[in-house]
Amino acid sequence: MNKGTKILLSVSIIALVLISILTYLNMAISPYSSAQSQSETIAKEKAGITTSDYFGEYNRDKQYYSIGGLTQSNKYRYIIINAKSGQTTVVNKNDAPQRSEITSEVQNRYNAKKILNINLGLYKNKPTWEVSFQNKNGTIGYNLVDFETGKSIKTTNNI
Repeated sequence: MNKGTKILLSVSIIALVLISILTYLNMAISPYSSAQSQSETIAKEKAGITTSDYFGEYNRDKQYYSIGGLTQSNKYRYIIINAKSGQTTVVNKNDAPQRSEITSEVQNRYNAKKILNINLGLYKNKPTWEVSFQNKNGTIGYNLVDFETGKSIKTTNNI
């Protein structure tokens, strides 16, 4: 093989590897993007959310998707969608604590190194935030927080 053929073969192999990696990543992200897109459509239809700024995936006993955003009348609300049944629960933010307040409180309460996620779902049929965090020692913790009051309901720590 001459030098030109070796270079062409090397470039072809690198291109094939890159295309394979990008295809794999696209396939891995696709279900999440599809769930978000479907949830946003349901949020518009059933909750009147016209501008969304939050999407969450809650996994406990059941899986829920949630969307948060403004309605046409500028009221902030969330819709919680059961991933299996499609049943929805709409909750208005009203005087409930903001997501940033919830994450700050959890970070302070557990002296967390980093907040990983905050997701809204139903726990015992009540709207509940699930906040996952990384402790300073590298372990993971979960704190369930009541949507209305911001009070801690259940904690699993040092996993």
